[in-house]
Amino acid sequence: MDIAGLWRSLRTDSAEVPRPGVSRQTDPAGLSLTVSQFCEAPVPLVHRFVADHVTVTVTSNRPGQPGQVVMGGNFNSAGGNYQGPTWPIGDGQFTSTTSQVQASFVLIPIRWPYLGVYAQVTWQDGTPDSLAVTYVEIGCHPPIWWQWLIRIIAVTSRSFENKTSRGANAQK
Repeated sequence: MDIAGLWRSLRTDSAEVPRPGVSRQTDPAGLSLTVSQFCEAPVPLVHRFVADHVTVTVTSNRPGQPGQVVMGGNFNSAGGNYQGPTWPIGDGQFTSTTSQVQASFVLIPIRWPYLGVYAQVTWQDGTPDSLAVTYVEIGCHPPIWWQWLIRIIAVTSRSFENKTSRGANAQK
């Protein structure tokens, strides 16, 4: 499923752009889609470097009705003029006893400030698929998470370069 295409097909105003808090769905009675986020330090005790831990929850509004759930995500620009390619987040099953499916992942920050998420449920009883899309602002400061790694690589590589060049000069 392509989130950008789904967004275009579900919006009522052709000028509307994806932004945090905007959600659209085909069948309001079929499913609920929620996205939660929290920031966590990938390196213990270094709290200024954080990653965004995201959990997507799809809840059936048709309890007891089996269906196959598929979820995906994409990155979006602040102005809505860019929606990135869709990538899989997870999948699962609604059963006669399970009416919720969750998938979690850690977001590696990039320059796009918004996350788009979709869910699709294919119902076993032949009811038309339920589709939903929602947009959230990425909760952690995107460029900060990986700057520590770049600094460590820069310092380490300079150290190796210096040792290598000293060793090469000593052999001459």
